[in-house]
Amino acid sequence: MSSINQAKAEAQKLIKRYNQLQAEAKQADAAEASRKAAEAEKLVSQISALQGAIAKLQAKDREALAKKPATTTAPPSPVPKPKVAGQEELTPEQIKKAEAERRELESRINRIEEAQRKTRNQIDQLTRAKAELTRLREQAEKNASSVATEKRIQEEKLQKELASLIAKKEAEHSNLKKEMELIRSQAEKDAELLKVQRDAARAMMEKQKKLELEKIKIRHRGGGHKAVWIGVGVGGVMSVLTVAVVLLFTPIGQNLLSSQQASPSPRETKVSSPEKPVDQSAVAEEESPPTAVRVQAVGTFQDRLSNGGAGPIMLILPEGSFLMGSSNSSLNQDERPQVKVSLQSFSISKYEITFDEYDAFAATTGKELPRDQGWGRGNRPVINVNWEEASEYSKWLTEQTGNQYRLPSEREWEYAAAAGTSTAFWWGYEIGRNNANCGSCGSQWDAKQTAPVGSFPANAFGLHDTIGNIMEWTNSCYRSSYRGAPGFGQEWEGGNCSKRMVRGPSFKTYEKDVRTTRRFSYSSRTRMDSLGFRVARAN
Repeated sequence: MSSINQAKAEAQKLIKRYNQLQAEAKQADAAEASRKAAEAEKLVSQISALQGAIAKLQAKDREALAKKPATTTAPPSPVPKPKVAGQEELTPEQIKKAEAERRELESRINRIEEAQRKTRNQIDQLTRAKAELTRLREQAEKNASSVATEKRIQEEKLQKELASLIAKKEAEHSNLKKEMELIRSQAEKDAELLKVQRDAARAMMEKQKKLELEKIKIRHRGGGHKAVWIGVGVGGVMSVLTVAVVLLFTPIGQNLLSSQQASPSPRETKVSSPEKPVDQSAVAEEESPPTAVRVQAVGTFQDRLSNGGAGPIMLILPEGSFLMGSSNSSLNQDERPQVKVSLQSFSISKYEITFDEYDAFAATTGKELPRDQGWGRGNRPVINVNWEEASEYSKWLTEQTGNQYRLPSEREWEYAAAAGTSTAFWWGYEIGRNNANCGSCGSQWDAKQTAPVGSFPANAFGLHDTIGNIMEWTNSCYRSSYRGAPGFGQEWEGGNCSKRMVRGPSFKTYEKDVRTTRRFSYSSRTRMDSLGFRVARAN
């Protein structure tokens, strides 16, 4: 009795532990679920062994019950049996006790059979739970395999992208190397031609010396003036022919001839303004070799808005021509080749668009206000606006004024920023101190934050902050260089319009990248704390 009870108690403990493992496996990860499933399999084996032990104990109890004397059962008839010699007659108390033992055995057998049924049910539950755990483990392994496969695919994709980027950079490096080789080869050819020219000039001088000596000899011989003049004439003709050959049949000579016909300035700006009288002193200055042509805006205006406010202050720039980009010897490939561009008259805002001006637009249209980085709003240039938002502001000005506002094109921006100069900065060749707000311009805002618009002197056209403060969006689509650029027109149509050209250095830009010709490009959805805009208007 005690052995069976101990076996049943142990089986109950194992079953309880098995149910706990089953609940924990459903919430565990793949590795933990596999471990708990293995432990559950061991518990099932132990429970099966206990079930066998219980069955054996029950079988022993049945055998013991079968060996009880038959006299324990009640007699079929109350008629007393005759006495047999040598046999004792059972008393009523003994009969009653045997009957009680019989009932107790039957009750025990029933309890054991009930316990067997419960155990079988629990074993069935354990078997089903084991199958469920197996399924969960297989599913976890499958999920882990799927995650590993996806990770491997992503890594392979990243490796392909990196390989493509490396190949692209290597191609760019190769192209730059080829171009440098071409430049070096051209320089060697020019040096060789210069040597040829020098040798020709030296030969011409030697020839002149020989002719002079011949003339002296003829004079000493008394050959007369006629021979002298013949020698001089022959020498002069030979000298002229030598110079003509050098100038006409060598590239350097042709370059010298063309340079005599070209403008002395590496960058030119021709401005025509029929409304202004011709200044004779300016003409006299232009006849001498100046470094820049003196220009100025035609006029200033400020359109009224239909809501009662005022638009940005605008400068009317005259029509004119200028050399766009850097010289063809520059290492800045995106600023080459240098192109002569002619533009019609147009207007451009004197200052970069400020927070005050943009906030008025946002209040009217319900647009979100851009962040000011904690530097202040007011007359500081608006920042953290993308190309689309800058274009929407221009369209709003068009609706408010009835005039055609837009972002300036890249060539319009450079024409306005250079203001007739050919130097890196509109004020000269040196960056100086406190001429602008950049990374190394010597101002109080350098590399820290934006400055209020108009904090520095204006260029010859009257524009402020074309060097430093913020970069400015243009309307032009991205192009990697000026190759194929037209010489006429306000805009060079086409290009990659998912990116837009950005001009002008910012307060974060250091000296090596601070120049009027510097170009940048960004996605039209880019927002930066160093990027804003100014607007243009058709006249």
